[in-house]
Amino acid sequence: MGELVATLQQALPAELAGSIQSANVRDDGTLVVMAATSAWASRLRFEGDVLTAAAAATGADISGFAVRVSRDASISRPEGD
Repeated sequence: MGELVATLQQALPAELAGSIQSANVRDDGTLVVMAATSAWASRLRFEGDVLTAAAAATGADISGFAVRVSRDASISRPEGD
């Protein structure tokens, strides 16, 4: 998974690269990118063509694209928990 994330990050402008938390390709060929926040997810959706092309260049058979917000990134926890 780390190799795919690195490939996707390299395909993006520097200001967007760090917004990817993780990525994988589902059995059905959908590239799923996990974004740090909903704002970053919105921006990454505009880069769908770039991201799917980068993933396909790794040999993955990509048939779709989705961006999700990382659950861990969206949960605010009080200090000490």
